[in-house]
Amino acid sequence: MGRSVALVFCLVLLCSLQPSYPLAEIENEKAFFTPEISEDPPLISFDQENGMTLDQNSSFTGFIVSSSFPELSQWQMSKILQNGDLMPLNEMTNLDLVPANSSQDDGLYRWTWEFPINPSSALDCTCLVTITSTANELVSSKSIAFFTGYTNIPVVIFDATDGNEGFVPTSDQIELTGWANSQDNHPVNIRMSALKSENSANACSVPPSIISIDDPSGINFELSDNFTVSGYFAELVDSSMLDDGWYSLWKFSSLQNDSSIIQETCSVTKLDNSDPVAIIEGISESIEGSGDLIFDAGLSFDPYWGKEDLNYIWTLVRIDPTGNVLLDNVEGSELSYFTISDDYSGNFLLTLLVSDQLGSTDFTSAEFSILNQAPSARLSISGQSLSDGDSFLLPEMSEWTLDATQSMDTSNDIDGLRCVWKLNFKPLFEGCERILQWPLSDLNETLLLTLEVIDDNDEFSSITVEISRSGVSNDLPLPLIVLLISSLFFISSLVYYRRKNNTMDIPKWND
Repeated sequence: MGRSVALVFCLVLLCSLQPSYPLAEIENEKAFFTPEISEDPPLISFDQENGMTLDQNSSFTGFIVSSSFPELSQWQMSKILQNGDLMPLNEMTNLDLVPANSSQDDGLYRWTWEFPINPSSALDCTCLVTITSTANELVSSKSIAFFTGYTNIPVVIFDATDGNEGFVPTSDQIELTGWANSQDNHPVNIRMSALKSENSANACSVPPSIISIDDPSGINFELSDNFTVSGYFAELVDSSMLDDGWYSLWKFSSLQNDSSIIQETCSVTKLDNSDPVAIIEGISESIEGSGDLIFDAGLSFDPYWGKEDLNYIWTLVRIDPTGNVLLDNVEGSELSYFTISDDYSGNFLLTLLVSDQLGSTDFTSAEFSILNQAPSARLSISGQSLSDGDSFLLPEMSEWTLDATQSMDTSNDIDGLRCVWKLNFKPLFEGCERILQWPLSDLNETLLLTLEVIDDNDEFSSITVEISRSGVSNDLPLPLIVLLISSLFFISSLVYYRRKNNTMDIPKWND
């Protein structure tokens, strides 16, 4: 239930976002994951059908499909014994592969093969012919059954679906597929029984002894189910009640009309019925330019299998009043962390969908903010650096260079800084490099020069200095001058307001 709800929620979130744009705003090179191109094992096919009876010399034919020429391809014939064991009837023999014309446009190639079978070499035999092929260091194997003479031993061929480490993973259902029959076409009874093991090495090591596949009561199986098949089959066994762990899957088979012969085979499986648990660790707030933000999902886990075979899907969204915008979406089994450059301020939502090998999922998210960092103003006049509150005697020149290009900000804002210059708190001009001439209309020997540096988020910092063009300078400190100018402005406003009120006509009471 948890896996489907989380997956649906994630899909709805992605579909509701605005179209994504190239990552010109947020760089996340460390989080990019390029999946490797994986090769498939070779595909083996027989031209013959299962279950034929051979009474004369015959040839087996078929083909192999692969993306590259197989390094090794061999065949072997075996006899099936009453207990299900295989007795080889010949050594592994190399196949002669012949290139074949193919209309396939998937980049794969086809090779045909052929070898003879002499029935006299295996009298009264329930036999298997097995072909094994290796390409790109991946191995495939396929078998076909046939009969010679007369035999009452049935044959059951289970399809193999190898997972990691050669083990078949499963969850709430165990699927059994394959082919089963006898020479007389009598149905075959099959019982699948599951025994829990401490680990994969102990699984299938000790076969249980049963008298009849119809009554396995002497064995304490965690799960047991039986069915009757003839020909190709596909059966599902409910395993949702089993705990996670390693299991031996024992398959017992016998003819429906003759239970004296019991064959047994075993395969190892990993059972995983539990959903993983997704966990994100990371800060909820940062200041722009402080350093990359790292969100860690390393504590995510599967209740039984730990961190084994977990896959991580990260989605980064900018939360915007006009609509959320998808910024990044990456996936990979190695991406247990997500790195975000904090050069850009804003509010963000980071979601994580963790899935295990069988597709069970868990979903979590984290909201965080990157706060804008105000710029830091730097002012120099004709090469002389000044700080807020300094007094500066201008060199004897007709004009002076004002420079604010050394002002500082984060890398994303530095190229877009605005510089506004003011004289006595009145805007004069804009630009981070300007030329100052003393105002002809100003007879004062001292002026207040203010620099305001503003970023694209309207955050700013300012520097105010006192400049003089002669040896005359104010004895009063600059902060006091600023206070006096502000006070005079306030007093003049009060006087103007009172005079205006005194000129108004005041209505008189009627006698």
